[in-house]
Amino acid sequence: MNRRSVLGVLASTSLTGIAGCLGDSGNDGAKPATTPIMNREVPIGGDIGGVIPQFQGSPEHTGNLDATGPTDGVTTYWRRTPHRYDHSQPVVVDDRVYVSFGGKLVQLDRATGQRQWITDVGHDGSSTPAVYDGTVYVTVWNGGENEDRGLAAVDADSGDITWRALTDADINSSPAVTEDGVLVGGGLGTTSVAAFDHDGTERWRHTLGEYASTPAVTGETVVYGAGTPQVVSYDAVSGERLWQFDTDGETTAAPTIADNRVVVGTQAGTLYSLDLQDGSKDWSIDLPGSVRRSVAMAENRIIVPTGEGLIAVDTAGNRDWTVDTSTRATEPVIAGDGVYFGDRRILRALSLTDGTEWWSFETRNRSFSDFGLGGIQRAPAITNGIVIVATQAGDVYALGEK
Repeated sequence: MNRRSVLGVLASTSLTGIAGCLGDSGNDGAKPATTPIMNREVPIGGDIGGVIPQFQGSPEHTGNLDATGPTDGVTTYWRRTPHRYDHSQPVVVDDRVYVSFGGKLVQLDRATGQRQWITDVGHDGSSTPAVYDGTVYVTVWNGGENEDRGLAAVDADSGDITWRALTDADINSSPAVTEDGVLVGGGLGTTSVAAFDHDGTERWRHTLGEYASTPAVTGETVVYGAGTPQVVSYDAVSGERLWQFDTDGETTAAPTIADNRVVVGTQAGTLYSLDLQDGSKDWSIDLPGSVRRSVAMAENRIIVPTGEGLIAVDTAGNRDWTVDTSTRATEPVIAGDGVYFGDRRILRALSLTDGTEWWSFETRNRSFSDFGLGGIQRAPAITNGIVIVATQAGDVYALGEK
């Protein structure tokens, strides 16, 4: 493969990746520097464009973004460090970027990365925010008896929390938002899935398995990976169950909806394509590793992150190409003819056609007195040729063509 590797920042010598429950070192002198990098502004202009308002770009979660990304290596436009710990996929609306880090919701200026506000939403959470009509929806889980949890609605201008719902539920899944309302899945010890109007009025609530997935929504149909060996569909307005399909393993990855089909993987390593209307099986394919993250779908390819590599499958269910070295891939996104994803500390760009690597970019660790943080845990966002990616170290990067 023709590989270009770009060193983003010098890495520390510490180990990477610990859970977000660890606190600060307590010694300010031992904390790593958070000095920003500001090389150039991200161009915006009169037509901002490139909106990515929620997880994988839309309530259908196709991960197929209306954008083109860098193809020949990248350089850092800016890097900011608004927080740290487990993080979300960045979302982009107008001239703002939103990211959640360990229970904190952050708004950044899109051009410069400058922090506009940060809101303490709850003890912990790294769900991807969903933005609609001036409100940012985000979910959190607790960590203590009196801690806030559930679904929160945050004013996009001020960062103020305007309402909360499901305050009895720890939610790890990301919300999905449509013009009709906001829908959520399950989480740690939580078996409730629910739908709300935009003012926080509960529309309906049902019981599925623990860690039921982020919901995928199209029109008046919502589909969940049930957190059990099932996929379940409801009427998004009334909550009436429409169908269910039994799978060979637990379904915790968010389903993807495209072309009247539902594509979802299982922890047993099977990828299913189901009919959106009645849940009947179009096809299935056995893959070499568990599927715990969402796929990305182009017109003729489905890109699947598995525990044994990143795999391309055609829309008839036939395996195409595999990158077997990327066993820790995030959800991928597709932009133009490229596939973009995080792989431990590396951001990678591949050809959608054959999986050839175009370039890679190494993000940094941050060392504390007795531990280190680093790694990309969620998919990047791509807008107007710029890749925006967050890391567990607390960094948010804007990367563009050299």
